[in-house]
Parts: sequence; C-alpha cells; structure tokens
Amino acid sequence: MTARIGLDARMVDFTGIGVTIRGLLDNWTSEQIAQVKLFAPPGWKNPYGCAVEPAPEKIYGLAQHVGYARRLNAEKLDLFHMPHFDVPYLYKRPFVATVHDMIHVLYPEHSTKPFSRAYAGFQIRHVVKRATRLITVSESTKNDLERYCPGAAAKTTVLYPAASDAFRPLPADQVDPALARHGLTRGYLLYVGNIRGIKNSLRLVSAYAAARRATPDLPPLVLVGQNTYRQFDGGFPEGIRHLGPVPFADLAALYNGASMFIFPSIYEGFGLPPLEAMACGAPVIVSKAASLPEVCGDAAVYIDPLSEESIAGAIRDLWLSPARRAELSKRGLVRAQRFSWNAFAQGTWRVYEQAMG
Repeated sequence: MTARIGLDARMVDFTGIGVTIRGLLDNWTSEQIAQVKLFAPPGWKNPYGCAVEPAPEKIYGLAQHVGYARRLNAEKLDLFHMPHFDVPYLYKRPFVATVHDMIHVLYPEHSTKPFSRAYAGFQIRHVVKRATRLITVSESTKNDLERYCPGAAAKTTVLYPAASDAFRPLPADQVDPALARHGLTRGYLLYVGNIRGIKNSLRLVSAYAAARRATPDLPPLVLVGQNTYRQFDGGFPEGIRHLGPVPFADLAALYNGASMFIFPSIYEGFGLPPLEAMACGAPVIVSKAASLPEVCGDAAVYIDPLSEESIAGAIRDLWLSPARRAELSKRGLVRAQRFSWNAFAQGTWRVYEQAMG
C-alpha cells in the first residue's frame, strides 16, 4: 500500500497524547514514514524525515474548524489521522480519530473550562458518526465511548500505548546522582502527574497524612507534576515534597528510587505513569477504576479512589511489608513487558489499511 496519510501532530510536545504521537513516529518503518505528512506546530524541528506543514491553529479553536479544515481538504489526503476527538468539523475526507478518554463528558466537574462538556459531547458524537475508523487506548475507554455513542464499538480498535525504553531498572550510578539533584535519597513514596481534581490529589495528600500519623516512620511522599491548587502555594503538609515538573531524563531515576508508587486517579483513559513505574521495578498502588486494572493486572495493590481510608491503609500496609513490595516489583517488571510501542505503531498502521481498504 502506498498512500498519502496526514497525521495531526499539533500536540506532539504535550504529555499524554504527544507521547503516543512520538510512539508512532519512532516505530513506523522508513517506508511507512515516507507516506506520512505531519501537521505540526510552527517552528517544530522535524527529526523524522517525513513531509511537514506548520499548523498554527489551536486545538478547540474556531480557526481549526474553518481555516485548518480548508487546508486539509485541499491536500486531498487518502486518510487523515487525528489523535484526538477534536477533528476539524468542516473536514470532509476520510479520517481516523483516536479517543483517549471521556473525561470531559463523564467528569465535567474536573474540566478546566465550563463549556468543555457540551463541546466535547458535540465533537465526540460528530467524530463517531463521521470517522471511518476509531482508536481507543483501552477497553475501558472503548466501553465508555459505546455507552455514550451506541454503535461506536463496531468501528473501534483498542491499541495500548507503552512505556519508553528509558523506563527500566537502572544501576546506582545513574539513580543516585539524579536523586541528589532533587535533594532525595532512596525509599520515598512517589506520585507522578499533575496535581488536580481528576487525579485525586487532595485525597492523596489527606490519606498520606493519615498514614503518617499511624506510622510515624513512613518515608516522605514526593509529588512530581504541576500544582493547580492555590491552597498549596505556600507549601504542602509535613512529610510531602513537591518537585514540580522534572526533566524527562530524571523520571526513570525517580521511579527507581521509590519504595512505592501511588496513583489514586479517579479516571484514566490509559494511565502511563503506573506502567512507567512498573517498568522501573517500583511497587504500585493504583485505583480500581476505569482503565487502570487493564494496565496493571495482578501487579498492583488496588484502592477505592473515593476512600481516604482505603488509600491510607494500602500505603501503610505496603510500607510494612517489604516482602509484598518485592513481589509486586517482580510482577510489575513482567507486566510492563506486555506493552509495546512497536505493536501500537503497527496496529495503528493496520487501522489505516482497514480504513482505506
């Protein structure tokens, strides 16, 4: 098959969706890459050798639904892939869309903009109706999409992302210097992700405080990610270190140095941080919610994300059981090997072939 395929890469430098875009580009063959044209942020340096066109229009903006759609239509692509549900409304040619999650319609109280639920609902229904094929990153999201738009499952393929090869057990000479740069020594508890409502951050902070009161020797809780809560502008409670966003190069070392990783999110379309933690050998505590059991299988301790007592109890119990932590570490390393960027990339290409076939 030789075709002209457009890939929207405007979010290539974002976390989450950007990681999956790079996962495709890093794992397609040179023959596949030669058939792809990227629509990328102006000034973005293209390391992939395929055609690229600057696309200044923002996701969720009116300009993308009119001007960007007009330019895409003029390209006369055989297929366009939007790795998001926000496909330009006036785009009229065949396309594939990826729906990563249904947060805006299922949990509108955690959206950052008041109109997000109405806009997302409208766009998702439009995309399900118009798309030639759909991709979701978990069975959980596929099921959510089917409940919201009956019939969507018939054109939906589930493709799992993976952890970067950078996330693996590391020798001490790669871990300890990185920890020292952040003022850390091994054994802390770790959370990676933005500090916001859908991530259940406030309940995590309260649960850690409760666990620390019951178990005074509990190590510090280290939070990695952007803080969106103003009440913490003056600092976090005792025992909690907030590092903010950290360089990607330091993340694997931070996972390696943790005695456990805690991820009490209320909802995830997939959830890369627990997978990254498992790939580094960190024992994992996650919510028994949405896609997280799909990702972690039997390699995690599960908690009720809506129960502070459940979170605190899991933290305390796992800290007091080194043998359990060692067992989870082994299981996590095995579990992480089930996920492959090459399988994700080639699976996406097969969806393209189905859409054009």
